Amino acid sequence: MARTEALRLSDPSTAMGLLSEVDQNSLNQAERLRYRYLEAYLSTFNGDLDHTLAMYSALLEDVPESALRIRVLTSMLGVASYKKNWRQSFELAGSLDDLLEQVRAPERQPEAYKGLLVFYNNVEQQDIALVYASRILNHTLATKESKCFALTMRNEINLKRQAVNENAFYDAISLCESAKQPYYVTFNNVHLFEFYLEQQELDKAQIIAQDALRKVNSVDFVYLRSSFIAAYARLKAAMGDTEEARKLALDVLQLDKAEQFQESLIDAYQLLSTLEADAGNFAQAYAYLTTLNRLEASFHSEQVAKSLALQQARFDLKNKESQIELLDKKNQLLSTESELVQEQVQSMIMALGLAVFAVIALLFWSYRTRRLQNRLRHLATTDALTGVYNRGHFAERSQQLISKASDNSQPISLIFFDLDHFKRINDTHGHQIGDWVLCEVVKTIEQCCIANKHLVGRIGGEEFGILMDNTDQSTALAFAERCREAINTIDTHFSGFNFNISASFGVSDTRQVGYNLDNLFSASDLALYQSKKYGRNQVCGYDGSASDL
Repeated sequence: MARTEALRLSDPSTAMGLLSEVDQNSLNQAERLRYRYLEAYLSTFNGDLDHTLAMYSALLEDVPESALRIRVLTSMLGVASYKKNWRQSFELAGSLDDLLEQVRAPERQPEAYKGLLVFYNNVEQQDIALVYASRILNHTLATKESKCFALTMRNEINLKRQAVNENAFYDAISLCESAKQPYYVTFNNVHLFEFYLEQQELDKAQIIAQDALRKVNSVDFVYLRSSFIAAYARLKAAMGDTEEARKLALDVLQLDKAEQFQESLIDAYQLLSTLEADAGNFAQAYAYLTTLNRLEASFHSEQVAKSLALQQARFDLKNKESQIELLDKKNQLLSTESELVQEQVQSMIMALGLAVFAVIALLFWSYRTRRLQNRLRHLATTDALTGVYNRGHFAERSQQLISKASDNSQPISLIFFDLDHFKRINDTHGHQIGDWVLCEVVKTIEQCCIANKHLVGRIGGEEFGILMDNTDQSTALAFAERCREAINTIDTHFSGFNFNISASFGVSDTRQVGYNLDNLFSASDLALYQSKKYGRNQVCGYDGSASDL
């Protein structure tokens, strides 16, 4: 089976053939377990991952605490995580971590640490992921390939946290080149390029761009290619080469027609809409922006769904552990009563104490459950940065108010506003200042709003919406003007920089477009673009001619 083991990654088809030739009757107990592991591992390539998980589960019941059990748990964790079976994945990760402490199998630790590193990064527990990256890098038996992988993952995590420097990428590139890992060499080159771009070191980014592009084109991986080209387009735009920036952004759209890698597409559509608007092609800019809004809403929904699924998995696991703990205590109580039957009074006191403890524990977990459910509901309906409704919940609440207003023949007005030149603020002062601006604008708008009458939501990026109950367009226009003036007077020196903040507003009401949410959104959007078109920092109402933009 040694040949099968050697070929399981590089040539799984040949490995399957060799495994089928093995006479199982000639194997001892340990060899049979190893055979079953290879059989389950190779079944991964057949595509039926539920069947693979079932094979691993059956094998775990027979495998003792050994190096082989570490391999089974590591492989099973990878499959369960890929299937997004988060509850099972958390259980497997906990079992694997415990087993690594109990079993002396140092030669298996680096591979197990890789599995745990990938899992915890996938479930957005980056602090834990970084611990396993360090364990691999400091392990005396870790191969160059494993250390290349760990260093690459650490750089990726720290890049998102803005806690990395260029030397870290060059160290990873050098290590991965010596380990003959061209994919991870390319991965680090792309991240180094993005690092220079984020730091506004455009000359350095331009110097490595062509070499990085050649490396990306040599790796057959659409995600990496689209991610780099989207970043390359931003560089070209920042350097004033708008035609090349437009061409590169369009290449991103062609690379991913199935819309599998939304982050790169969002960057590309955002750049294209800005370029077309700056060129005066407002119809094309609007088309790009419409797609951008759809992708951002979809991406946000997926992130919320994943976050909810992870939270539910953690809660289910904690709940299961609590039930097991309570069951163990009840079993201990029964055993104690059986052994101490002659001491009835003492046993009754003990039973009463344990019962009280169980009730308190159940009440505690009930309280924790309610708090968790409220927290999950808040995450699912609000924008994490500004605290106002997210796009999905804003649309849902708006539909409810429109239906009620329709029954009572009352007008509803919708205001869309978009911060002017917000990208310039991000590019000049950094994304933290951009986030501060968004929060300050929301605070300013909420001070103008009336509770239970105005509904505020973040539509996407720097665009917001205000739905006004029992309000016609003329009243909404006056209110929008007050909001515009309030935003324009925000004092930015608290951020550490002095700059102006302004916004463009578009207003429509149901008396113009009917009690239809999509029509109301479209009318306000067109009015907003009219405001942008005629100089920004103003309020425009929908009058029917906005469709000519």
